[in-house]
Amino acid sequence: MNIDIKENIEFLIKKLETASILQQLPDSFQSNINVEFDDREINSLAGYSSILSLSEEPNDTSLSYEIITRLIEYTNGDCARVISAADLIFSRIGNFPGRSLLRERHINPSSRSISPSLKLECVAREAENTAYTDGEKSILLTDFQYKLLSSLDSEESLSVSAPTSAGKSFVLNLDLIRKVKSDTGQSIVYVVPTRALISEVSHRIRTTLRSENINDVIVRTAPFPVAKEKIKQAVVYVFTQERLMSFINSQDEKPFISSLIVDEAHEIQNGKRGIILQNAINITLSRFDKVKVLFASPLIKNPAYFLSLFGRTTNGRYFVEQVSPVSQNIILVSEVKNKPKEVEISLLSRDKKITIGQVKINFKFREGKIIQRANFALSISSQNESIISFSNGPAEAEKIACHIADLSPDFQPSNAILTFVDFIKREVHREYSLADCIMNGVAFHYGNMPSLVRSGVEDLFREGHIKIICCTSTLLQGVNLPAKHIIIENPMSGDDPMTRADFLNLAGRAGRLLQEFHGNIWCIRSSEWKSNCYEGERLQEISSAISNVMEDGGSVVQEILGNVENISGDIDIAKAEAALGKLYHDYLVDPELSFVEQYRNEHNSKALDETIDAIKNIEVSLPIRILENNQSLRPDHLQKLYLYLKSKDSLADVVPISPYIEGAKDRMEEIFKAITICFDWDVTDRYRSWVSYLAYKWVWGESIGKILSERVIYMKSIDSSSNVSSVIRGCLSVLEEAIRFRLVKYFSAYIEILKHVALEAGYNKESESVEPYHIYLEFGSCSRHALNLMALGISRFTALHLENKFDLPKDIEAEEYLEVMRGMNIDSMNMPVLCKQEVRDLLS
Repeated sequence: MNIDIKENIEFLIKKLETASILQQLPDSFQSNINVEFDDREINSLAGYSSILSLSEEPNDTSLSYEIITRLIEYTNGDCARVISAADLIFSRIGNFPGRSLLRERHINPSSRSISPSLKLECVAREAENTAYTDGEKSILLTDFQYKLLSSLDSEESLSVSAPTSAGKSFVLNLDLIRKVKSDTGQSIVYVVPTRALISEVSHRIRTTLRSENINDVIVRTAPFPVAKEKIKQAVVYVFTQERLMSFINSQDEKPFISSLIVDEAHEIQNGKRGIILQNAINITLSRFDKVKVLFASPLIKNPAYFLSLFGRTTNGRYFVEQVSPVSQNIILVSEVKNKPKEVEISLLSRDKKITIGQVKINFKFREGKIIQRANFALSISSQNESIISFSNGPAEAEKIACHIADLSPDFQPSNAILTFVDFIKREVHREYSLADCIMNGVAFHYGNMPSLVRSGVEDLFREGHIKIICCTSTLLQGVNLPAKHIIIENPMSGDDPMTRADFLNLAGRAGRLLQEFHGNIWCIRSSEWKSNCYEGERLQEISSAISNVMEDGGSVVQEILGNVENISGDIDIAKAEAALGKLYHDYLVDPELSFVEQYRNEHNSKALDETIDAIKNIEVSLPIRILENNQSLRPDHLQKLYLYLKSKDSLADVVPISPYIEGAKDRMEEIFKAITICFDWDVTDRYRSWVSYLAYKWVWGESIGKILSERVIYMKSIDSSSNVSSVIRGCLSVLEEAIRFRLVKYFSAYIEILKHVALEAGYNKESESVEPYHIYLEFGSCSRHALNLMALGISRFTALHLENKFDLPKDIEAEEYLEVMRGMNIDSMNMPVLCKQEVRDLLS
């Protein structure tokens, strides 16, 4: 391209980007900047976009999309030449969702002024991207979606990297339908990183199956294997990595897996849970060697890494998709010196910072940052668009939401909001601040919230009843909650500055497919952030958490084994213990130590050898299967527990007993005490007493409302000024992190080792009848009926309301409960409207 022409095009693109961002500003922002284009400039931009749309380079495709969509917005859809060009360009780049949005908003398909030859080109592109799902039924897909669907059909192992909004979930639904229709008796496991995602994914799967009138597919969210002979068409399990471990180690029924889908697979790089995920996948693939596997990750540079890591390179394929059907504007907002009611706006585009200019705002950008964020969100919401304000923790999210609520006294709640608020006050706590927030059009959302409350917030947001949600990093782990705007200030991932990969994952939530061409990420005071995660390469290279631990030879492993004098204050003990458990297991499997070489580099060789020598000195007499099943725990701690149980004169004194039997609470407390000693869980007697009490109430099936109410009353009796919301957050945190995660894995190991000790002592029958407290602790009930209901995906709230309505045999499958519920008069039951609706959604 001629240099003068290129410079002119660059000038016009920058000018167009400035005009586009000015249009994105809320009405309350006032700017004197004026940008106008003449017909010649518009024609030049549309023509350049058309040329770029013929390229196969991702950057060209993305720029073509950016130019034409900004032209559509600048001309308000009133320029026939732009609309005709856009219709063609969307077809060329395979962005049919964007084309649908264009046609819905701006044109009548029958009146499009495109020449016959270009119409033929559009028809040809449609034919290339059309998938036939059932006879004559066809679906038009993007280039990425079509490639993914074809690959899922032909490949045994597949790893894909794509933007957050690329439409992966839609394709996985299509593939699921294809799988269950093509063959009977399949067992498909869908792994998600958090419990928050289980209900969302299982609901999506059930909805898809229902839309296709497929009735013989079992969908389960609890790790209770379905007997092979009882599977009519297929079974789909939706698990976290921890539930997958419980599933493959189940003693009740022999599990099997035909397909494994690992969503948000990049989480393998994150801490202890990344190591658990790697262990779960390793064991699954070793025990079910013919399983088909998919790894799906957002915007990673090296998706082939998963195929190499799990030995699937010979029969695997990988690819990277960089183009998203919705794009994002990274907008930087900073203070203006001596002008508290003005901000400086810039756009980060194509690795360049474009200064838009100074604009006036209707609030002071100088007050506390919480109130600033609240005012900023409200200013944007004046356009009635959906907004996510990202927070670094639950307390911050709640504070911002409460400030927004205080500033929104005129909001008129819908009937759906009134119903949800009534549920919160009755079933959670009458003073839970979420209720007041939602009554004023804003909500907060974090991972430790009860599942039905969290999903209720998500539904209100998706359906437009509330426009603003203050969210934590749960959003990074795949929760499908897109919004027009995302507001971020100095984002963190835990205690560390947010990584570039996490920022891109979060930013990808901005912009709703089929609703808008662009989403906006408002980066507040980015120059003060602890990391410049808002800029840099779009694709990020990942490696596993265990590889990261071993980068320096495994110094943290040596630290926790006592090979150095003092443990560093900032060491992640849980991650180090999980790394130790995996390394020791791998050493037992491969005593020749060939596995060690994958971690060796020119800088860590000496330290690596010292780490391995320390591991080899650990003396453990437990079977390798137990160590494999509990790799996230230290092998020396497992051995300590084994010796403790083996030393008991009577195993009957240390066996968990049914919560319904007298003495169960005392027995649980004794086991808890032994666990804290054997696993070096450093807690005070007071904390241990509280956690034990809370765990027992939880296992017994005490309602969350009663648990929280008792805790609030107790804390206020100690200090009358105790903040109710803070008490609730603390209690929910202990429930999720100490009980539903930490105690679950400890009790799981305790029960498995106890059974082993019983078998060694010749107590065969006793080893088969140990109460599964790890299941009770995770799901919050010891009732067979409640557990079966929760296995179907029903929330604990609803399961506890329903558990006394059944009289079914002990050995019956969970799906039989569906038939009983279909005969019930749900409307006449004395339970919350939200719970009734949950049952209707499951049955309909």
